[in-house]
Amino acid sequence: MNELLYLVASFTLVILLIRLKVNIGLSIFTGSLTLGLLFGLTPWDLLNTLYVSITSWSTIRLILIIVSIMGLTNVFSQIGYLKCMEKAAKELFPSEKYSLAALPSLIGLMPMPAGALVSAPMIEGIADRLGVPPEKKTLINYWFRHIWEHSWPMYQSIIIASAILGISIREFSTKMFPFTIIMVVVGYFFLLKPIKTLDEERGNRKEGLKLFLKSTYPILVIIVVSIVFGYDMVYGAFIGFLSALIPYFKKVSKREVIRYALQPKILFLLLSVMYFKELLDVTGAVKTLPKTILELNLPIVLVITITPFVVGLITGISFAYVGMTFPLLAPFFTGFDKIALAYLSGYMGMLFSPVHLCLVFSAEYYKAELGGVYKKMLLPALALFFLGLAYIYLLL
Repeated sequence: MNELLYLVASFTLVILLIRLKVNIGLSIFTGSLTLGLLFGLTPWDLLNTLYVSITSWSTIRLILIIVSIMGLTNVFSQIGYLKCMEKAAKELFPSEKYSLAALPSLIGLMPMPAGALVSAPMIEGIADRLGVPPEKKTLINYWFRHIWEHSWPMYQSIIIASAILGISIREFSTKMFPFTIIMVVVGYFFLLKPIKTLDEERGNRKEGLKLFLKSTYPILVIIVVSIVFGYDMVYGAFIGFLSALIPYFKKVSKREVIRYALQPKILFLLLSVMYFKELLDVTGAVKTLPKTILELNLPIVLVITITPFVVGLITGISFAYVGMTFPLLAPFFTGFDKIALAYLSGYMGMLFSPVHLCLVFSAEYYKAELGGVYKKMLLPALALFFLGLAYIYLLL
């Protein structure tokens, strides 16, 4: 029980500091130190864990991916591809606001860390022209970036769930696909429909498609390298960056690319998140959490709901709540309805996690207040959850 209380205390501190407008990276780093101290780690243990987290391949890999993405974004900006994307959206869609959903959704097909950083600049110009405030921009980008995580077979959470439960990926994805549809519908009514659009003429779809392919070919390169050929995303992101940089190497300011790609605030935020995750592993906090919840002797439905939710909230990673809780909950999965409930509950926790890279990076990019983003996300998230429950209990 103490482990649960320590997690709640450190997590509450992170949320409180963010609420007080303390830098997100510093808030998470402070919460990490608090977590370690509560679990009895010495200052030397904390330093050693920090060293291990900074030098681990998972952190280095993540930094390389993020730096490549940030560099790609800056190249896009310098050569005018972001403006080109705006023109493409104007030609392709009956209303520009639909591109606010379409572009993050496209990036969502790539299971990459902090993928929302790719789509954030892609929709920024259109969102600004439509008068969308920073908190809503953050939420739109974040929401539609994650519509596929319920059902796209490339996501690790689906692959892991399939392996743990002995269900084919095809069956799992097919039965979970309605959650993707629900998320799109909810996102439209709560996030897109209220946006007032400018009077527009019908666009030239053919011209729009040409502009779209021209301005997004580095993204397509990443998709081909990492998904079609199956290479690690670190290679896909770097090759995608080079494919944008090399043709315009003489025109682009390399100093500006480096400065933008290596922003200290972003790097510190990234290291803080990885430090927090390493401390969760070192203290064994998350591993003992499912057992602690089971020992509370709650009704089975509540156990299936609460356990993945808490792990998703603490880790901000879908494959974490699947990998850590599904093996323990498997005996209670008497039908796919219980599996879907556990997955949806974990997803809701992940969606609200302050250590979810897509959320915190989107908020940082748009300079949005995280508290304001949470307020705007509450109603659509509740709609997603209750419509998901209706599907689970009426149709599954």
